[in-house]
Order: sequence, then structure tokens, then C-alpha cells
Amino acid sequence: MIRHARQASITPVAELVGPVRPGGAAARLTEDHCVFDHCAVLLLPRSLTAGLEYLERRGLAPTPPVPSTVVRRRLIERYGLGPEDCDVHITRLQLELPSGQRHPAVEVFLFPRTCPDLDDRIERSEIAHGFEDHTAFTVAHPDPPLLARLVAAWRREGGLHWEGGGYNPREGGPRGTTVMYFVRSPANPSGRRRFELHCAGDLTSFISGIAVDAETVGHAYTAWRRAVRDPHPS
Repeated sequence: MIRHARQASITPVAELVGPVRPGGAAARLTEDHCVFDHCAVLLLPRSLTAGLEYLERRGLAPTPPVPSTVVRRRLIERYGLGPEDCDVHITRLQLELPSGQRHPAVEVFLFPRTCPDLDDRIERSEIAHGFEDHTAFTVAHPDPPLLARLVAAWRREGGLHWEGGGYNPREGGPRGTTVMYFVRSPANPSGRRRFELHCAGDLTSFISGIAVDAETVGHAYTAWRRAVRDPHPS
């Protein structure tokens, strides 16, 4: 994921979302309003402290962890976990990028094995499928009319399905952060399968106004699982 983040930091943002039509709305809106922010991965350390110490020993300078809202909810829904026993935290890793910039370009979700409901089945599934892996973009001025055009263009031209999102008041400063997730259709294959729009402030009302593409998202995840089970189908 560190390699992915370093490469993404020097790749035009429309290419990261691609394949999209050059000069089309998806490419234009992405290029004009989105900046690469991070790549993300979920890890399962022995404990939260052990996970942070592991990252620190490797010189990755993890930021102080904050509780997760959206990924915690996704894990609860995916595996039927008890909310009181699903303790997920977020940290960011400071990387030296090819541009010379130092940037927290990898987001790590830490789901420690101290959680009572975390069993071998969940561990095997997350390691095999990487359901929380994604590439994220910051939208500098995320007003609802702009976001509506961007989301529509990604869905129409980018082959991306709307997964919904959520608001975390404890991340990203005093205004909190809203995240919006998309998963790529198997009909539009690319090396990057999930994407996030990362926006300052509470945009819950905007998110709630867009119905999740439940059926197509489900088909995408089914194809994702099938590809891992049978990576070289006849």
C-alpha cells in the first residue's frame, strides 16, 4: 500500500479513477476539483498499542489514532458483529513522496485481535479480499451541487457504484470529515477497485439523499470474492 500511495501521488487523478473518457465530465471534474489524498488498508494487530508500535519501529510516524465510524459500521454489517466489541481506529502514515513532499499518504484501519468477535473467519476474509482497501481524493470545496455532478459523472462514465458513506466528527479537525465510497463495476476492470471522496465538514444530508446502488455493489463484491477463490478461471 505504501508503494501504491507513492505511485498514486505522481499519477494524474483522472488516470487513478480511469478508465474514463479523456475530456469527459468525469475526467474534467476529477482533474479540476480532486487531489490525491491517500491509499488505505486494514490491519489486524495483536492490540492497538502493538499495531502503532509496529508502525513506529518502521519509521512510518503514525498519527495519533482516532476511532473509526464508517469502517467500524461496515465491519459490523459485513460480519454481524456486536457494536460494543468492534473497536476500530484510524491512523495515518507520513511518507516521503517522489515529489519530495512529506504527506500522510497511507490510511491504516487498526482492528485489533483483542476484539472478542474477531475470529479466524473474519481475519482470513479481510486478508484475502482487502475489502477496506481504497484510493482517496480530497475535494477542496465540497459543496453539494459540485458533489452531485461529480458523483453522477463517476457513476455514469467511470463505471463506479455508490456505496454510501458517513461522517466522523473526530477525524480531520474541528469540522470533522465526511467520506463517500464507490466500488468499481467488474465490467470496467482496473487495478483500483474502491474509491473515496474525502470532504471536510458534515455532509450527512447530501449522503442520505443518494440511494446506495445495493444490487450492483453486491454484484461487484461477489465478483471480487470469486476472483480470489478462482484467480485463473478456465
